[in-house]
Amino acid sequence: MALPPNKQRSRRLRKKMRVAEFQEFGFEYELKVKQELTPEQEEALMDRFVRDLLVPRNLAAAGWVREGFVTAFVRGSATEDDRQATQAWLAAQPEVAEATVSELKDAWYVQD
Repeated sequence: MALPPNKQRSRRLRKKMRVAEFQEFGFEYELKVKQELTPEQEEALMDRFVRDLLVPRNLAAAGWVREGFVTAFVRGSATEDDRQATQAWLAAQPEVAEATVSELKDAWYVQD
């Protein structure tokens, strides 16, 4: 649901709705693997993703091996540097044939 851009809201409401100065950004990722992975291989890849990339950068991800969404852990936004680091890390993994990372986008606005 798109909100009117000129509607006046209190600071408290803007924070609760995560709009204006409280807007939070993240990005999507999508992977193509070189060959079908076993559940154990998928889990190992995701464990490395969390341990080596997400936790050190204070990020969180929703999704699994082939696609997901990354944003800041707790509150805040992922940065362009986080986006580029994720692209590089994913592309460097031996199981990954191709890694695509979207531009930064509003983490709370759902498009139909």
